[in-house]
This record gives sequence, structure tokens and C-alpha cells, in this order.
Amino acid sequence: MKRVLVTGGGGYLGANLLPRLVAAGWMVRAMEPYPPGPDANPQAGVEWVTGSVLDEAALSEAMAGCDAVVHLAARISLRRRDPVAWRLNTRGPALVAAEARRRGIRMVHCSSVHALDCSTGGTLTEDAPLAGADRPLYDRSKAVGQRAVLAEVARGLDAVVCLPTGIIGPVDRAGSRVNRLILAAARGARPPVVSGGFDWVDVRDVAVGIAVALDWGRAGRSYLLSGTRAQIATLMSLGAILAGRRPLRVVVPLEWVRPLAPLGELMGSRPGTDIFTPAALGALAEYPTVSSARARAELGFLPRPLAMTVRDLLDSASIKTLA
Repeated sequence: MKRVLVTGGGGYLGANLLPRLVAAGWMVRAMEPYPPGPDANPQAGVEWVTGSVLDEAALSEAMAGCDAVVHLAARISLRRRDPVAWRLNTRGPALVAAEARRRGIRMVHCSSVHALDCSTGGTLTEDAPLAGADRPLYDRSKAVGQRAVLAEVARGLDAVVCLPTGIIGPVDRAGSRVNRLILAAARGARPPVVSGGFDWVDVRDVAVGIAVALDWGRAGRSYLLSGTRAQIATLMSLGAILAGRRPLRVVVPLEWVRPLAPLGELMGSRPGTDIFTPAALGALAEYPTVSSARARAELGFLPRPLAMTVRDLLDSASIKTLA
């Protein structure tokens, strides 16, 4: 039986990926900086190791005896300055890719649609340029990390890059930004919400896409894992409707709010409190159309309908739904 190391295995995507890898017959080793909590191991077959991907000795030890590595460890940040996110998102992929190449094992790197320049207009594909110096910090950090992986590919690394769009749905123990907004609307909150949107994909579908890419993805290939394009207000209204409540009615034009976005940088420093920063509102304003045609053709990627994702999210939070 083959063994795979999953960095960042205790996170949102990891919680959905680990059981799928176990079910697919992999021996799974998950790496996190801190020991997992009592509910972190979703099922038997997952070995937890403690260490940071930025610690080369710990990374080498964790990768020993593995046949492949899936690199999930990252920090989402929508702030202008975040040294922790920058170092983890840029240095982490470089170290993991270099170690995987030295060991001669396959790597799946989980990048992000934000690594691409989403401001180019038209339909976004894997051929779009990577984010440049004029893009937000998170976008640039993911682009630098992806470049580091591709540089190791040029040196002989067998690697595949997956680029999910906005991930939503269960299982989400920590409560991601957008999932919290959907659940709040389902519980009766009716705040004004800004216009603008993004492409949203079910976390479970991303997990399946990564698992398939691990076995069948073409070396050196990148795959966009996208779902459905929708406004934030639509997501929240869908949550409210499925919970038997009225949809949201107050939608504030994004252009009214963007001049105030710099104040969002001052609203707190904890992860998840950055939903009104220039980077966050800029992403909603760009509202990209993202093609998953390559992943559909080569990986059999088939994202589920948005309503199913929202319904399952509500069910996971013990919110009674009408459908």
C-alpha cells in the first residue's frame, strides 16, 4: 500500500481530503504545526505528525517513506501586509517541492485561482498569466509559490498543480468566511450585503479533484477546479430560503463601499476578519468567469450544484432545511 503525506491536513480542505485518500487505498500521513484536536482525525488510517513545512528537517522526516505528497498548507489573507501568510505561501511550496524532487516522489500542489491574474477579463483558464506585482498580497504569494513548484518541475519533479476557486460547504469545523455568512443568513440575520461575487466550488468536489489528480493528473499540468459563479447575496439568500426564511433584499452597490475599504485593514488582525479589505472587495468586483474544462476532460471533475452545497452546509450545522 502506498503512503502519501498531506501537509496542512488538519485544515478545512484537509478534513475533506483525508478520508477520501484513505478510501482510495492510500496510507495517509498528515502534517500540522501542532498536535490535532480530538475531532481532527476523520477515520482510521491517518497518521499525524507534528511539524512545520518551513522546518526542513521536520519536513524531510515527515516525507520519509512516502510515495507522494499533497501540499495544502497555506494561509488565506486578504490584508495588505501579512508576513506569516507570505512566508508560508511562498517558502512552503518551494521547500516541499524541492524535498519531493530529491526523493523522486509525486507532488500535488494546491494553489489557488488567486495565483492567476483575475483582472484580465474574459474566461479565466490555466493559460492566464500568474499574478504580478500589482495584485494583492495573497494573490502574489500564491503565484510565487506556484512558480517555485514549476521551477522544480523543470528540474525533474513529477508534480501536478490544482487551482480551486472559492471553497464553500461542509465539513468546516473552523468556520470559513463565506460559510459563516451563509449560515448567518440561514439563522435569520439580514444584514446589508455588498454586490459582487466570485466562482464557488464545493470543498468535497475539490477534495475529489485533488485525489484524482494524485493518481491521474499529467505531470507539469495545472487544473482549475471551479464551480458556479454567483454573487455573495445569492449565496446568503439561498441559505435563507433553504432554511424557510425570506431572501436578503438590501444589496449595497460595491462601488459605494470600496472607497471605505482601507478602513477594513483596521478592523482586526485575526484570520477571517478581513472581509472588507481592498483585496476582498476587489476580488468580488472582478467576479471572474472560470473554466474547469481541462479538469473535466482530464480528471472527470464534475462539481455539484450550488444549492446542494448550501443545503448540505446547513445540514452539517443542524439547521433544518426545506429541501
